Amino acid sequence: MSHTNKSRRPPPANPLDARLPVWRDEQGEPLSCIEKIRVMNDNFAELRQTLIDALEDGVLMGADEASLRACFAALAAEVPLGVTARPPEEKTLDQR
Repeated sequence: MSHTNKSRRPPPANPLDARLPVWRDEQGEPLSCIEKIRVMNDNFAELRQTLIDALEDGVLMGADEASLRACFAALAAEVPLGVTARPPEEKTLDQR
């Protein structure tokens, strides 16, 4: 059995905070616009804090943590999207 010595690049990290997810486009490529990444990171942080607050409130009021997590996961899966994805940008003659 032969092994190749291909150098493996580490998976990409979020350029502004390696603890946060890498935000990807529809083709699976990481977003590269720093401002878009900043907005996504801010949204993620706000949503995370709201979720922590809701979990803590529920547990303090006697709700089961596992059932709360299941309900919140189901909510995330079924929340309707109010926008449609942007169509891919067409190249102009100057870009070809």
